[in-house]
Amino acid sequence: MPTPSSLPWLPRVLVLPSSVHLEGRTIGGGERYAAEYTRGLASLTHADQALFHHCPLPQESAPLHTRIFHQPHLRSRFFARFPCKTWSALAEYDVIHLMCFPMPIADSLLASGLLRHQIIVLTDIGGGGSSFATYLSRIHPRLFPYRLADGLAHLSVHAGGMFSHWPLPSITLHGGARQLFPPETGSFDGYALFVGRLLWHKGVREVIQALPPGRRLHVVGRPYDPAYFQSLQETAQGKQVTFITDADDDELARQYRGASVVLQPSLPTTGGVNDRSELLGLVAIEAQAAGKPVIVTRTTSLPELVVDHVTGRIVTPGNIPELAAALESYLSNPALAARTGAAAALHAARNFQWRTVAQRGLDFYRSLRQARQRGA
Repeated sequence: MPTPSSLPWLPRVLVLPSSVHLEGRTIGGGERYAAEYTRGLASLTHADQALFHHCPLPQESAPLHTRIFHQPHLRSRFFARFPCKTWSALAEYDVIHLMCFPMPIADSLLASGLLRHQIIVLTDIGGGGSSFATYLSRIHPRLFPYRLADGLAHLSVHAGGMFSHWPLPSITLHGGARQLFPPETGSFDGYALFVGRLLWHKGVREVIQALPPGRRLHVVGRPYDPAYFQSLQETAQGKQVTFITDADDDELARQYRGASVVLQPSLPTTGGVNDRSELLGLVAIEAQAAGKPVIVTRTTSLPELVVDHVTGRIVTPGNIPELAAALESYLSNPALAARTGAAAALHAARNFQWRTVAQRGLDFYRSLRQARQRGA
């Protein structure tokens, strides 16, 4: 019979998402990533996602695997001040996993972790803003307090490149897909599908321009820029393009189910190692899990996710003829689309399940604890 000391360490983990205020919370890719990661981790060990509210709330009102902390001054611009009960509750955790930093609440959780010798892990899922930490970094980059963390868990190899100068242990997590429906329930109904925010760097206009004559395109996403959305509608005139701007998960599942090919054709924003246009392409992961071929551009993290000519195609950003040829290859050949979709589903099952991603994170926490014990 194993002794308690020989059993695997099961830490209590607190995950901080990018949107932390319960009231008026926005939900995007970063928030979904943190929520799904926490859910996967909770199947392996105790894990909570941290949300904050200006008045105490009963825990029964919290979403699944979420803990609501009382924080009276939600809009603190420099350093988040927690009441004593919140400070005490934070002591219950062994690992503080900050998925958004710097920002005042993250600064406070970092301070709590350092004072209590909790393991601190950082993942950059985007977001953040001015805080006490950014003030210190302006004095000197080496004063940035997040450098005192125990380790870095990157969304992708590309995202990790932004922290290559940090002397901290690191891993690549990648991400998983929501189980919208089993891959075998899908069909190939002859239309291409774009899913994502309707912003210029997502490459939507280029997809419409590349759409071969007589082919159909469904564009699913929210229009955040009215002028850009109008330009998309103008570009689509005379083509078979359907815009769906209010899709819920059921509608999104229907769109994935019938698509013959899914696109994530993002464009570089700044280029180079610091390009943040796609820290992780969740659409590419989700579409492959749905058993669909995926066309992505050679932008940031996207080439890491797709096996070219096996699970989809990797094309040059902004190259309309190349994108058009890739679209036509799947839209005109249902057998190729189905064969590629089957390979994509297998690839996603092996690499992009949330439980698999969470296990990578748990193994990393354990390795950091062992390193700390060896150095004690």
